Amino acid sequence: MTGLAPGQGAGQAPVVAPLLVGQGLTRTFTLPRRSPFQPGPVRHALVDADLAVGAGESVALIGESGSGKSTLVRLLLALDAPTAGTVTFDGRTVEPARASRLRWFRRETGVVLQDPYSSLDPRMRVGDTVAEPLQHLRVAGDHRAMVAEVLGRVGLEPQDAERWPHELSGGQRQRVALARAVVHRPRLLVGDEPMSALDVTVRAQIIDLLRELRADLGLSLLLVSHDIGLVQHLADRVSVLRDGRVVEQGTTDDVLRRPQHEYTRSLVASVPTID
Repeated sequence: MTGLAPGQGAGQAPVVAPLLVGQGLTRTFTLPRRSPFQPGPVRHALVDADLAVGAGESVALIGESGSGKSTLVRLLLALDAPTAGTVTFDGRTVEPARASRLRWFRRETGVVLQDPYSSLDPRMRVGDTVAEPLQHLRVAGDHRAMVAEVLGRVGLEPQDAERWPHELSGGQRQRVALARAVVHRPRLLVGDEPMSALDVTVRAQIIDLLRELRADLGLSLLLVSHDIGLVQHLADRVSVLRDGRVVEQGTTDDVLRRPQHEYTRSLVASVPTID
């Protein structure tokens, strides 16, 4: 199956076998009333946004802080309900529901958050943290063996399973977060600013690791970032958000080298370069 992503125009890269599709996604919030006689003002966090991630594809969302990137991801992951629009995964409707009804979707997805330290429970050893998705998602098999295997895959040692988060470096913590996100073998990995808390050397290591995981596990990747350099290294396609609207999307090469929208041009121009 081959077709254009929702909202995609001619000349842009086709999405092959769409896996995750968000169409017409809108999210509004009613702010506190300024007068007891008038309704509260409405804030539009996201307006009619379309996004598709193909099987085995890497898609990046870029834009300034407050552009709607995290709101869009929350809707795509059924962590919040859209005011309008739909989300589907492999053709199946995704919407917020109790945990048991969304277990199938949680097994298909893994998430890596911005701060590797705050995303780990300091009261849990590494092995227990990584095994947690296996328990909650009721994955059958030898969980101890699965944890040891995935720790090795992300560049950690089996004995690291007995360590506490505070005993690890920032890069090791992010490797633990990655291990937890992929231990149940999801089809889609979502990274919400996964590199912003890491130094340059560690960032390069995690980028290489993400490439390896994507190739070895056949992962699709949805990456939220304001880091253009990271996007260039990891993404096949890019969607640009501004004030809750998708203003441009296409292949990474087209969007970053030949941007059509003035906002995209300003984002690209803001990246420091060395002559």
